[in-house]
Amino acid sequence: MDNISVFATATITNKRENQDSKGIISKEMFNAVLVADGLGSYKYAQKASNSVIESFLKELKNLEDISSLDFESVFKIAKEELVKLSKIMTTKDESETDNLFGTTAIALVETKKSIKIGYVGNGAIWHIRGNFNEFPAVYSFPWNAVNFLNPHSISENGKEALYRLISDYKDDYRESVPSVIEIKKDLQQGDILMICTDGIFSEDQRKMFNHKEKGALVQYEKTMKKFFDYLKQFFEQNCEYTNENLETALNSYLSEMKPSLDDDATLGVLITQCALDYQNKKNK
Repeated sequence: MDNISVFATATITNKRENQDSKGIISKEMFNAVLVADGLGSYKYAQKASNSVIESFLKELKNLEDISSLDFESVFKIAKEELVKLSKIMTTKDESETDNLFGTTAIALVETKKSIKIGYVGNGAIWHIRGNFNEFPAVYSFPWNAVNFLNPHSISENGKEALYRLISDYKDDYRESVPSVIEIKKDLQQGDILMICTDGIFSEDQRKMFNHKEKGALVQYEKTMKKFFDYLKQFFEQNCEYTNENLETALNSYLSEMKPSLDDDATLGVLITQCALDYQNKKNK
């Protein structure tokens, strides 16, 4: 691409196996950041998330014209690959009705003029303006940071249950049809995008409490407060804004959050050139 953005991913877990997967790819036409959350209720959750990310990377690598990007086709092919993998790995004792391969997925693609995102499942897609760190201390959470991911989930027996995902379930592709978002780039403050699995944030896992005087209150997520702290430090403490420095910041963030995490946690961040330029001027 003509413009130079910064992007990186990171993942961590407290479990024996991290069932999340992630990926990045950069070509002349675009940059892409990918995350997937293998669903723990499925036997081969890690293999499912890894297969989907590998499929995404392959399809994007072979894309010759970014204007022809079709997320529905990309997600459909990922499901087809998962069905093939299931047929190879499924044993005689495993029936078609067993929960074998299942994962959520978020694919973010930056083009010259916009950022396109396709997703199935839950997690988050945070759109943050490049001036997020200019708020007075009283605003511990910037109002120009918004989660665009509306979870594909319903309440079932007191818990969230996904109705859209990528699984090996027969040849029904309706469940893998993604929601698609396109954001035109902000040419003043720039754009910062953070995508993550539900181990970090998801709207369907937020809690509401009743306060005697203030009424209903929605739980404030410590994981997001800490993320904004680290994002601010990234801009203030680095002489150069590089992919490597961003990856270091994301890994440091996850390391600090690890003791309080109860699930695999994976995130990807992309910062557009305009946001980098804005922060460069601000921190000179």
